[in-house]
Amino acid sequence: MSICSDTLAALKALKAVKTTSPLVYQCQSALNDISIQHVVGLFWVLGHAGKRGNEIADELARGGSALRFHGPEPTLGVSRCDLQKRLSCWLTNQHGAQWRGLGDTQSRARELISGPSLGTRAKFMTFNRIQSRAITGLLTGHNTLRRHLYLLGLHDNPLCRKCGTGEETSAHILCECESLASFRHAHLGSFFLEPEDIKSLGLGAIWNYCRAVGLP
Repeated sequence: MSICSDTLAALKALKAVKTTSPLVYQCQSALNDISIQHVVGLFWVLGHAGKRGNEIADELARGGSALRFHGPEPTLGVSRCDLQKRLSCWLTNQHGAQWRGLGDTQSRARELISGPSLGTRAKFMTFNRIQSRAITGLLTGHNTLRRHLYLLGLHDNPLCRKCGTGEETSAHILCECESLASFRHAHLGSFFLEPEDIKSLGLGAIWNYCRAVGLP
């Protein structure tokens, strides 16, 4: 039994070992049932090239698309894939708009974080609880560094415990502290950095630096 299609993507989906599409799974199951008693082959043919079987299939598809929908109401003639893509795009835009609208409420975070990033999110999701807490605290400024504790009234000295010459902030630890210059060069690529440089660094490098300098 030969099954021909002018849609190469559909044929590749049917031949795939794994699938997340319910429709593709149903088709694969049907083909598996047929193959018990018949030898089944999937073949690609050039579309709109006068192939009789292909022309008949196209005509049936056009006729089916013109029929009135039968099923639960209301209906929406949009594929699940398209809906997921549009929803993801909308969420990304909303996230970006909220980030840009923070103003001065998160000045410390905006100093070191460029904004929403799918790649950064994916990397962050691979971290364990200890790593996540350390990275989040360091990049947002909500941590146990002395300046933050000083502002909360939990410490009487905001100066850096390493060098003693500047306030112990996230930017100071990541960019300026002279006592940590060698660690910074080894893990972040430079003896001294600007806050803008931190925005382009990978979370893995920042975590390795945190661990090397003994940040809580």
